Amino acid sequence: MQVKVDQSFNRLDKFLYQYFESIPLSLLQRLIRQYKIKINNKKSKANSILNKGDIIFIYYNFEFHNKKIFKVKITEEFQKILKKKIIFENNDFIIINKLRGYSVQRGSKVKISLKDYYESILGYPLFIVHRLDKDTSGLMVFAKSRLAASGISKLFLLNKIHKYYLAKTHKSFNKNSGMLENINNEKKILKLSYRKIKLFNDGHSYLIKLLTGRKHQIRLQFFLNDNPIMGDKKFIQDKHKNLFLSAVSIHFYYLNKFYKFKLNLNQIDQ
Repeated sequence: MQVKVDQSFNRLDKFLYQYFESIPLSLLQRLIRQYKIKINNKKSKANSILNKGDIIFIYYNFEFHNKKIFKVKITEEFQKILKKKIIFENNDFIIINKLRGYSVQRGSKVKISLKDYYESILGYPLFIVHRLDKDTSGLMVFAKSRLAASGISKLFLLNKIHKYYLAKTHKSFNKNSGMLENINNEKKILKLSYRKIKLFNDGHSYLIKLLTGRKHQIRLQFFLNDNPIMGDKKFIQDKHKNLFLSAVSIHFYYLNKFYKFKLNLNQIDQ
């Protein structure tokens, strides 16, 4: 089994404990000591640091028992909002239009996540195969089984899932289309392509395709190229309340079937 790391994490064992949720931490730590769990197929320790893009190799077949759904209290009004955000569902996965301002997964500062809300509403466990930042909205996939999660995660690993984002800025780049290339603090290359598009709302709108996958990449690259995204509070203190960044299109082949989902660019909740 392989797991692709989509964001940096300070400990291998704690990352896997959150990722699997139902697997005891003691078992994960024992498997790491026995070198049955490795980072990039190299011997690792429980406290090994994970970087975005790392691959965790697991040489052990876990026995997954029926997971007790994490129940949370949700108002009827909020349930209706969340249900309307489900735009597709089959036996293997659901596609949601993620609400801005909600973290996808629980963490040290997040007690209730978007995943928890949807599990409580739907009544069955969901599995995370990728993430969007808390302040980013748009299309996102949740797998409905570990088998589906493994298959869809592999597609992400092989870059066979294609996503496009929409961002809005206060001003315009010198060119209406092109590629941005930068280096982050970890000396890793950042690449994306962009194309300016005309929408009915205010501001300068850009359709974006990531060519590399780094943490906060779009926000960072726009900032480094002197055209920060409206509402960005991470790299600048923009006056706008919301971050104008949304995942607007996703397409891929899964089990020999083509899926494509796209939001109406003029109706994105900004």
